Amino acid sequence: MDIFVIELIDVDNVHRELLKEFQKKEISNQKKWEQHCLSYLMVDRILREFYKIENRKIIFNGKKPFLESREKFFSISHSNDYIVLAFSNYDCGIDIEQIKLRNFEDISKRMGFKCNTLEEFYNEWTRYEAEYKLGKPAQKFKKFHFEDYIITAASVNIEENFEIYIQSGNVFPNV
Repeated sequence: MDIFVIELIDVDNVHRELLKEFQKKEISNQKKWEQHCLSYLMVDRILREFYKIENRKIIFNGKKPFLESREKFFSISHSNDYIVLAFSNYDCGIDIEQIKLRNFEDISKRMGFKCNTLEEFYNEWTRYEAEYKLGKPAQKFKKFHFEDYIITAASVNIEENFEIYIQSGNVFPNV
């Protein structure tokens, strides 16, 4: 699984009409709309430039997006100023959350998590979200700590290998 971490720094420089081309659902909140559209623009760009996939038509099975061709599977998550995208040859799910102070005890009880610390809570929460986005039980998880964020990736393939690419300016190291 390839995981791309993209900072939302230049969204104001992306032409609004270009972003509209990648809108997949109605969103009234401006920031969330920009995250949504930019996420799908980046999915398209990575599929085209990194994987050399020509048929990049996206369809939905319920809320889960798929490539019509099933050449690759992908998952999207955002938190504050970051988008994270996962691409795999198998069904996958991804979640990113910024670790911030919150009353995690009540949420933990409600969700059935066994957490004693804030970090344990975010580990459980991102694991839950990644598997939820996967849409079925995960066979393998991988967790990454990035600045004050936690990223969890989930795969149906027990043999899945995970590679993370973190944007530095406009360049991804390792690519």
